[in-house]
Amino acid sequence: MLQNLLPGKLKSRWLNYQLNKQQHEFADCFQPAIKGEIISLDMETSSLDTQHAEILEIAAVPIRHGKIYPGQTLELRVKPLKALNPTSVPIHQIREIDLQQALGAEQAIKQLIQFIGARPLLGYNIRFDQKILNRYYKALLGFELPNPTLELSHRYYKKKLHSQPDHITDLRLETICSELDIPMLDRHSAKGDALTVALAWSKLGK
Repeated sequence: MLQNLLPGKLKSRWLNYQLNKQQHEFADCFQPAIKGEIISLDMETSSLDTQHAEILEIAAVPIRHGKIYPGQTLELRVKPLKALNPTSVPIHQIREIDLQQALGAEQAIKQLIQFIGARPLLGYNIRFDQKILNRYYKALLGFELPNPTLELSHRYYKKKLHSQPDHITDLRLETICSELDIPMLDRHSAKGDALTVALAWSKLGK
């Protein structure tokens, strides 16, 4: 690659130029977020290892001032570099054949960035998704995910702590949904989980 042929100072300048170019291309994600708008995000991955897991599916559901817009959901399938581990298929239910027409990682990440902009990202165990996205962003674009994150289980815990301070809170998603009388939609699909989290978040805000 070109940067490997350049001497030290020029290489550093070239890398900084490329980073600034990428950040300019996606300048919207570095701007202040639109007040009252968030994105419920979920991903299905090839494993639970944040250092090596590959993204297989992404869903991003817009929420504006507490109202969920499922019809505007972004859904992306992403082609992994390695073959799927057969033991993970029963969990995410994504087969090799389902990914034949999937996007490459760079194309998928760029579509995701353009869709989410600077809006905060909501999720259940959102730290997991954030770590994997940071890895992809850094490798493909040169910077980490700039969006702030919101964790459903934290909001639920605070609400339970306020109403039942001596209660030991079960933070499993199944329990949260049961307590809030929220249906679990298509569990372990990116869109289903993103919509479920959006519904729970909206219910907690009432």
